[in-house]
Amino acid sequence: MQADIQTLYQSPICTVHNFLCRCQECAVSEKEYQGTFSIAYIRKGNFRFRVFRNELDAYSGLFLLCKPGYEHRVAHVHNIPDQCTIFSFEAASEALLMEHAATFSWFFNNRDIHSILVKATPEMEFLHQHIFGLLQKTHSPRLWTEQLMTELFLLVLSAGDPLHPLPALNDKQKRNYLPAIENVKSFINENYADNVTLPQLAALGNMSPFHFNRLFKQITAVTPYSYMLQVRLKQATLQLRNTSLPVTDIAFSTGFNSLEHFSAAYKKQFGKSPSAMRS
Repeated sequence: MQADIQTLYQSPICTVHNFLCRCQECAVSEKEYQGTFSIAYIRKGNFRFRVFRNELDAYSGLFLLCKPGYEHRVAHVHNIPDQCTIFSFEAASEALLMEHAATFSWFFNNRDIHSILVKATPEMEFLHQHIFGLLQKTHSPRLWTEQLMTELFLLVLSAGDPLHPLPALNDKQKRNYLPAIENVKSFINENYADNVTLPQLAALGNMSPFHFNRLFKQITAVTPYSYMLQVRLKQATLQLRNTSLPVTDIAFSTGFNSLEHFSAAYKKQFGKSPSAMRS
């Protein structure tokens, strides 16, 4: 496999690589050895991840988790280049993660499962995009970056559920529509405070509002409004925990048009008011 692999960050917590595939045609890679536990977010593309007797259909919007000690091959599905953010953990960091991921013990303790895909939630995608943006800066605040990374890892390791399969997408949808949906999600994560409309989002994907609304829910498992709402609430939670801004200011800065709407949405999502979350 031809690829550019850039090291974005190194710390005792993890090493972060930016993986950019450079293959010009579909092919199957040589065997590659997995030396560390890793969590990879697939930002773009679609590939088959073959390990032992299993084959995973990996595409954008999913996290690929891999245990160490196994060989794998990657088979390209189409000519859209793969792009991934790969978080790699040494043994000590992996052990610490396992201590805080009790609900994921079925994966770590099952010797017959070497890799698994986890569907990203809007909250996870917002955190990933925020982290990836920080890592592009020359001088990013390490404590803040690592705090966000640990929060992302624990979210991913609490979401994997073998009883709930991933959304069923055919090759046409993955090839033609996944890139458009990823662009829309990136737009929402960057413009969550704006009063965007359904036609505006649909236009980003060159679709009618009706087609876009149906397709977005099929691929992400949530409606466009629910996706944006969860992104807004996640950003609000970060501000509540890490700033002393008044709750009203946080509500308006994250896109809510009234304190009442913000408080009601927040309590419905988290079971407590914004003030209670802060205290």
